Amino acid sequence: MSLSFQRLGEVHLPVILTWEKLCFPGEEWTDKMIQTHLEFHAAFGIGDQKIQCYALVCETPWEIEIFRIATLPNFRKLGLAKQLLEKLFKEFPKKEFFLEVKESNEPAINLYLSAGFNELERRKKYYLDGSTAVLMKRNPIE
Repeated sequence: MSLSFQRLGEVHLPVILTWEKLCFPGEEWTDKMIQTHLEFHAAFGIGDQKIQCYALVCETPWEIEIFRIATLPNFRKLGLAKQLLEKLFKEFPKKEFFLEVKESNEPAINLYLSAGFNELERRKKYYLDGSTAVLMKRNPIE
């Protein structure tokens, strides 16, 4: 299967809102949050004919912070998130990557560990539901 990797823009706002509802029910970002993110930051998607996995990232001169990465429910467990991460690493080979993930999200933590991330610290009661965040980092490819 040949996957296409693309930068997403404001034209994708309606579909990203739909993806958010599918991937993060009850915790989806609002229209304004997504719109602001697309105005000041970046989004990327990967898929065969349509986007099946997406990421919302913030790029600075020295690092990339992954705010969101999600695979649409019908396409999970196919390795798309890992492939999207690999494409992002190639897109920004000289930058450190950071992200945070709920401590209870073991599949995501295992994905990030397999993609070269290391745990930096844990932040107790970080999320609104009181759960702990795991802060992770991946060094640049060099």
